[in-house]
Parts: sequence; C-alpha cells; structure tokens
Amino acid sequence: MKLFISVASAAIVGACLFSAGASASPAREPVSVRVSRAGLDLTSDAGRTAFQRRLRSAIASACQPRTGGLDALADSRQCRQEMTADASVKLAALLGGSGTQLASIGAVR
Repeated sequence: MKLFISVASAAIVGACLFSAGASASPAREPVSVRVSRAGLDLTSDAGRTAFQRRLRSAIASACQPRTGGLDALADSRQCRQEMTADASVKLAALLGGSGTQLASIGAVR
C-alpha cells in the first residue's frame, strides 16, 4: 500500500505537465499543477469522481487566460485540453495494475 501511495503521489505531481513546444503559440509557458489525493480512495468511483473535480478546478485555475483576445482564449482552451488528456493518461497508467477500468467519452483534439 505504501508503494501505491508513493507511485500515486509521484504520478499526480507530474500529471499535468506539458511542454511549450506542443503549442502553436511561441510565447506559451509550461504549466503544472499539483492535485492532492489526500483522503481519497482512487480505486473507488466516489474517490475518482472527487479527484476529477479537484483536477478540473486546478486545471481551470492554471489555464486562465493571462491576456485578452482570441489567441489567449484559444491558448487557454488548448492548455485545458492538454492538461486533461495528460492527467487522464497518467491516472489510467497509475490505476492500471489495480484492476480498475477507466473510460472516456469523446476524443481530445
């Protein structure tokens, strides 16, 4: 169980990193967030739902447009999509050995 907690902590810390090179905007800065899993059982539906709520809130805060204009809104949207996709992949890999099945509806572009 301690190994699971250590792996979970490491995965969650790095769950939302993406590179500036993936952006169409050359001025884009890398963004990362740390999402706490404290008090959550990620092997349960309720725990994963609560974690997803925390994750969405952290992503929304980290990906706020810093300036006005359509480019900033597009960059913010891309930031949210990339962080959500990266976190989903890392969480699925984390829970892959626990027998938990994760599913997603809709494709991330």
